[in-house]
Amino acid sequence: MKNPAIYIIGSGAIGKALAVFLKLENRDAILVRGSVDHQPEEENTITVYGQDDQVSRQTVKTTTFSHLSDINGIVLITAKAFGNTAIAEKLRHKEGDFSIVLLQNGLNIERPFDDFEKVYRCVLFSTSQVTGTHEVSFKTVTESPVGNLEGDNAGTEEIIQQIHTSYFGFRSEPNIETIVWNKAIINCAFNSICPLLEIDNGIFQRNTEAFEMAQTIIGECVAVAEKYDIKLDQKEIEQTLLLISQRADGQLISTYEDIRNKRRTEIESLNLEVARMADEINMPELVPTTRTLGEMIRIKSNLKMARN
Repeated sequence: MKNPAIYIIGSGAIGKALAVFLKLENRDAILVRGSVDHQPEEENTITVYGQDDQVSRQTVKTTTFSHLSDINGIVLITAKAFGNTAIAEKLRHKEGDFSIVLLQNGLNIERPFDDFEKVYRCVLFSTSQVTGTHEVSFKTVTESPVGNLEGDNAGTEEIIQQIHTSYFGFRSEPNIETIVWNKAIINCAFNSICPLLEIDNGIFQRNTEAFEMAQTIIGECVAVAEKYDIKLDQKEIEQTLLLISQRADGQLISTYEDIRNKRRTEIESLNLEVARMADEINMPELVPTTRTLGEMIRIKSNLKMARN
């Protein structure tokens, strides 16, 4: 049986790395630009520098929605989460049979896809950073879990069989909502503290004060989750944060890269979404630090983008 086509929407660092790893295992992977259209199709040789001096290199096709008459297979969305509404609208206008997997971190990012039948969440435990033209640096902590938010995980194993690779692994997770919250909380710390300190991801395992600030954010977010009947283990989240900090030492978090390159950040789906959820239940006092650092990131990003 022929493997289905795999469309990776988002040609950034994660998308490029995943496309290379899929091509290495003879999968039909195509990069799709999510935010632009009507541009020529390209074929580029992409190089991924991985762990233990591992280097992977493949030629990958990059296209846009305007070149796709229909879509049949698996759609992996690695674009920034703030683009999900526009991506969902483009997918609605495509014929075909496809499953959607959101390879994005953040809370409630799946809402634009509520009317699609086959939608899965994936929580990324890998990091990737653009290091040059068609070059990325890739590190993985562990296999990234995939599941549907209905909790029955119907169809998940079939998806994983197609997208799992030796260097970028995936696993089935029936309790994906808890994992989504865990990782979103971790990202609330990484994506606010690291850019404000202008430092790499390894800071939390090197600096006690930075880790204490992360603990404050984690505690606030866990308190909000509990109000939504989601039970989390704060100590477990802290240990995962330290593990990621150790494994991603020297790597820059995506929000810091976005600010440096005058791009919009995803802070709205992280710190500011937690703050919005606290406001929704009339308990803004739960998240003073999480909100403040999120607002500082928003302001810093806007100031940077406004500069010529």
